[in-house]
This record gives sequence, structure tokens and C-alpha cells, in this order.
Amino acid sequence: MEAAVLPRPADITPELRRFLDSRFRSQADLAAAADVEAEIRGRYAELEASVSDLSVRLAAAAAAYSSSCSAAGTALSNVRGCLAALNASTSEPGVTEAVEVGSEEMLFEQLSSLAKEVARVELVRDYAETALKLDSFVGDVEDAVSSSVTGKLKSRAESSLKTYHVPIGYLKTIEDILSSVTKTRPQWTRLVSAVDHRVDRSLALLRPQAIVDHRALLASLGWPPSLSGTKFSSINSGKPSEIVNPLFSMKGDLKSKYSESFLSLCSLQELQKRRKARQLEGHIVNNQLRQPLWVIEELVNPIAAAAQRHFSKWVEKPEFVFALAYKITRDFVDSMDEILQPLVDKANLVGYSCREEWISGMVITLSTYLVKEIFPKHIELLQEISSADASSKQSQARVSWLNLIDLMISFDKQTQALISSSGLLLSVKDDDNWQRISVLSVFCDRPDWLEIWAEIERQDTHDKLRLSMENEKNWNTRFQGTVLEYGSDDYKSPAITGVIQKGLSLLIDRARPIPNIALRAEFIKISTSPLLSEFLGWMLQRCQEAEGLTALADDNALLKVSQSINAARYLESTLTEWCNDVFFLEMENIDGRSECIFQVEINQLKDFRVQWTEKISTVILRDFDARSRDYLKNKRQWQEKSEGLTLSRAFVECLDYMQGRIAKLEDGLNVLDFVTVWRTVASGVDQLLFSGIFSGSTKFSNGGVERLHGDLSILFAAFSAWCMRPEGFFPRLSEGLKLLDIDEKQLRDGACTDNNRLREYGIRRLTAAEVEKIIKNRIYES
Repeated sequence: MEAAVLPRPADITPELRRFLDSRFRSQADLAAAADVEAEIRGRYAELEASVSDLSVRLAAAAAAYSSSCSAAGTALSNVRGCLAALNASTSEPGVTEAVEVGSEEMLFEQLSSLAKEVARVELVRDYAETALKLDSFVGDVEDAVSSSVTGKLKSRAESSLKTYHVPIGYLKTIEDILSSVTKTRPQWTRLVSAVDHRVDRSLALLRPQAIVDHRALLASLGWPPSLSGTKFSSINSGKPSEIVNPLFSMKGDLKSKYSESFLSLCSLQELQKRRKARQLEGHIVNNQLRQPLWVIEELVNPIAAAAQRHFSKWVEKPEFVFALAYKITRDFVDSMDEILQPLVDKANLVGYSCREEWISGMVITLSTYLVKEIFPKHIELLQEISSADASSKQSQARVSWLNLIDLMISFDKQTQALISSSGLLLSVKDDDNWQRISVLSVFCDRPDWLEIWAEIERQDTHDKLRLSMENEKNWNTRFQGTVLEYGSDDYKSPAITGVIQKGLSLLIDRARPIPNIALRAEFIKISTSPLLSEFLGWMLQRCQEAEGLTALADDNALLKVSQSINAARYLESTLTEWCNDVFFLEMENIDGRSECIFQVEINQLKDFRVQWTEKISTVILRDFDARSRDYLKNKRQWQEKSEGLTLSRAFVECLDYMQGRIAKLEDGLNVLDFVTVWRTVASGVDQLLFSGIFSGSTKFSNGGVERLHGDLSILFAAFSAWCMRPEGFFPRLSEGLKLLDIDEKQLRDGACTDNNRLREYGIRRLTAAEVEKIIKNRIYES
């Protein structure tokens, strides 16, 4: 047997030299030469099998292409034959003119069919070329993925990261072709579906392998860093962080490998995003296309697992849990901007901020721990009511719950400050993105916990407000600084309204950080509506007590009712103003609701206010009616002669009483409701006096008319303190007096029988029957 001839050193390739150097480092390694040879032969056999498989596929593709070309050639031959026959039929001598019209029609019909045939052939050719091209690229992807999974002759550490760029490049090319086909040839759905199916199988192997390699590389970097011995003293101080950041310590070849692996994962995610966008085109997807950044997830998951071990020690002290979570978030956030963000931008992964993704990942980690460990224990404490000291335990449980909520709100403010401190605003301030950076998002998945929170907040606020509502001083002292919209005076509302407003504002502020519009609205309704209803009940009780004691005939009773009306007016105005704020306008469109969240309470306050202003007006009118009864019964006074200005003493006393009551109201009631009261009283007095004076067959002499002039002038003067033209608020009395002033000559001329003439005299509100009655009762003296 001849000895094997060794190749010359110059003929050995660098790759083979590196392979031999890695296997035969010393003379002792020569003993394993047979094993190396067997390994090489095995891998050679695999490569041979792969080449053979490729040859078969290439032959099949070539056969398919040949068949398509043959079909296209046959179709073109048919087209050529048709054109030749057409040419021959139109060029025969002696028959051209006879068949001219028929030939033109045949030519038009044949050209249409020929055009369709050519288009069909062109479509078949495009389909065949596209299918062959896609098959070739998909085959390349499958081969590249297969080789990356099974391994190559080179060591994984040197080659595996680079091998991902090849299949990713093919995948991007395939996606470009599929996107073009989807837009230009939407009917080729089966081709697109078949390619997507094969690509999905390749990605199912490629992504997990890329992630495994990336995790191995992270472990070699020393990630996650050790959290043992972490102190929280530096959280709010300027001391340097005690947690070492391996991302800042990367250098040389290790940094290059990490960058390559990072870019590979980013490219895969960008490709996946494009594919999903194409596949879901035409559907309502909202934020379904957005996924957490894979590379940041691979950083968050191991450090979250390490942090969980520390969290478990502090179940009874959640402030330490929040402190550690914030410290981890803060200490690594700068490296996201400086090291990782440029790589994300290089991978063309649009719409992602590494800073925001890192913060979001840590927030989700903390939220998950709260849901699994912290909240269940607080719920359990709230449900312990069987023991003797249940009341005290309930109080402690509510305090613990509120303390936990305070920690969550504080943590959210800190994390959002980390986002804004870099000059970066939240990508999109919608509910979905907001939930990603808020630990309060735990309530989005557990609305029953939100109801518990809202009820605890309501109970806590109620306990504070009840003491204030029971304090009579808060009802008698005015709340300053509440300027009316339409006047210079204030609401004159009692100080208790300021306390109620502050309590409601605090509850609303507690709802502002909730990262969901519907849940914010639900929280506000649960926590504020019962408080407003109870306050309305207190005001109603005070008014009913005042009415029951004196029937509102006493000035103190009127003042007590006025205080409640002022409070209702102030709260109604405050709630209406809040409803015009953007914060509440956003809530109007949820659940098909088109009204303000406080609309029910606003209507209740308005109804209460209207009801009791009407009662005050009714009381004043009732007393005026009782005091003016003798005055109205005296019908003879309108027929008596008078010398000079004569006033009715009884009427003056009635007006004096009424003016005194209204003046008291002016001091105690807010301007808007006071205007409503005195106008209602004026309208009632107008109707009462008109009916009492002009009813029946009362006759009016010249002296009686002068007396009526005097009485009504006093009436108008009494109301002149609150308006410029008081007679305008007594239209029936004024028009009745105008009719009495018409002289006899004008009556004979028919001044009171023509509606147009009556309007000239200012008579617009009296009916024809009333006008006729008053004129008949007028006695003219010669």
C-alpha cells in the first residue's frame, strides 16, 4: 500500500489550517486522528446529501420553467398563425371590397381576443418567473437556517453570529417581493400563502436559535450584574451607582460580537413587523403590530429574575420593592440611550426607544410581582372581619392599601420623569402606550381591585368631610374667592362648599394617573357620586328643617335655605366648569355616553336649587297675598274722588313688607338666584294685583285711576333698586293702566277695537276680552 502524499503547505487553505490547528494542538492529539477523519467524512456525507437535494430541486424548477416556456411558446405560435391567416384573408385580390365591412368586424373581434391571450401569456410568464424566484430564495433561506442549526466546521463562537445575516438578507428580499405581489397581483393569494408557510417554518427555527446565541453572549458579558449588597441611600442623592453596568464595560471583539447579535435580533423583529403589517393590511389592528423590543426583553428578563429573589424578602415592606425596582431602572437607563439606541436606529427599527422599552420592561416586571404577591395579601387583610377587633384591622388594612397606592403613583412619576428628562416624550400618549410605563396598569386587568380602591378612597374622604358637614360654623361662614360668571358679587356659598370641592378635587387627582379612560371614569363615579349625593341630602335636610319650623316666614329660616341654595349653585358651577376640561371631555365618548360624567349630579343640584328658589318666591307671594287681601277687596276706592296724589296705606304696608323680605334675600342669596327670585315675585305680584283689581265689575273713575297711578308708582319704585325699568316686569298692570288713561274721544274713534291701534298704545299682552272689560268699567266724568 502506497503511503499517502501530503499536500504542500501552500496548497492548504487558511480555513483548513485553522481547522487542523484547533484539532491537533499537541502530538498527543494525533491519537484522535481517526475520530476527526470520521467526523469529516460524516459532515462531507451531509454536504453531499444537501448538494444532491439541491440538484433535484433545481432540476424540478428547471422542468417547471421549461414547461411554462413551452406553453408560452405554443400560445405565441397560435397567435402568430392567427395573424398570418388574418393577413392572408385580407390580401387576396378581387375580394377586398366585398368583404371589407366583415373583415373589419373580424379584425376587431380577433384583436380583442389576441390582446386577452397575450395578456394571459404575459401573466403566466410573470407568475412562473416570480414563483421560481421565490422558490430559489426560500430554498436559500432553508439551507442557511439548516446549516446554522446543525453547525458548520467552524466553531459557533466565531461564525454563528455572522451566519444570521445571510438568511435575514434572503428573508428581506422575499418580503420585498411578497409586498410587491400583494399590491400588484392580489389574486395570487395561494402563492403568497405557500411562501409565507415555508418562511414561517424557517423563522420558527431561526429566531429561537438567534435568541439562544444572544443569551449565551449576554452571559459571557456578565449579565445580569449582581444585585447583592444594593443600598438605597443613593437613590435620591448624587452618589454614583453601586450596580456595575456590563454594557459600559464591553470592549474590543466582545463588543463587536454583541453588536452583531443585537443587530441580528433587531433585523428579525423589523422583518416580523413588516410581515405582520402586510398580512393584516386592510384590517383594524390598532397597536397589535407593536411588540416589546426583543433585545431589551433579553436584558430585562434575567435581571428581573434576579430582582425577584430580593422582592420576596420584602413582602411586608413594599417600599423596598419599589426602591430597588426604581434603582435598577435608573442605573441602566443611560446605557440604553448611549449604547443600544444607535444600534436600533441602524437596524431601521422605526418607532422604538430603548429608554422607553427598558423602563416599560421594568414596570411590567414590578406590576407582575404586585399582582402575584402584594395585592392578594392586601385583599386578604381587607376581608378579615370575623375577629373582635375587625374594625381596627379594617382601618389598618385601608391605610396599608392607600400607602401601596401612594408608592405606585410615586413610582410612576419617577419613571415618567426618566423618560422626559432625556427630552423624549412618550411615543404616543394613548391608553395602550401609557399602560406600558405605569404600574397602575394592574387595575386594567383587575377592575374589581379598582372598585375596592375607589371605595376605600371614598370612605377615607367621607370620614373627613362628615366632621366638616356636622360643624355648623362651616355653614354660617362664607367661602371667599368664588366670583360669579355674570356679576361682580360672589356665590355667597358657605365654607363647607370649599371643603367639599377640595375633597372632590383630591379624589379626581387620584384618578388622573390611571392609564385607562374608562377606568378613570369608573373610579371618579364610584368615589365622588356618593359624596355629592350625601351632601345634597344634608342641604335638603337643613332646608326641610327650616321649612318645618317656621314655614320660611322667619328671616333666619330664609337665610338657612339661602345658604343651601348658594352651596348648590357653587357646586353646580364647579362641576360644569370641570366638565369642560379636556380630562373630562375624553370620558364623554366612552360606552356611548355623550354627556358629562357629573351630568346626573349637576341636574340634581339644579333641581334642588330651582325647587327651593320657587319655594322662597311662593312664601313671599303668599304673605303678600295675605297682607293685600283687604286692599284688593276695597273696590269703592277706585270710584272715589281724590285731590292730589293719594296712596293706599294698606298697599304701602304690603310693599314695605315684601321689599324688606327681598332686601334680606339680596344680602343672603347669590346674585343669579336672587334675580330669579325677585323676577318670579314680580311676575306673581303682577298677576295677583291684575286679577284682584281688574276682575269682576270694578268701576274706575278719574280719581280711582289717579289712585292706581300712585299705588303702582310705589310698586315700581320698590323694584327699581334691582332693575332699570321695573314697569317692564309688571306688563299686565302697566297695560291695564294704559287702557284706563285712554280718553273718551279716542274710545269713540275706535282706538280699542283695532289690534293695530292697541299696539300703538303699547297693549300687547292683554286679550281682547280683558281689554273690552277694562274699557267698559272706565267711568268718564264731564
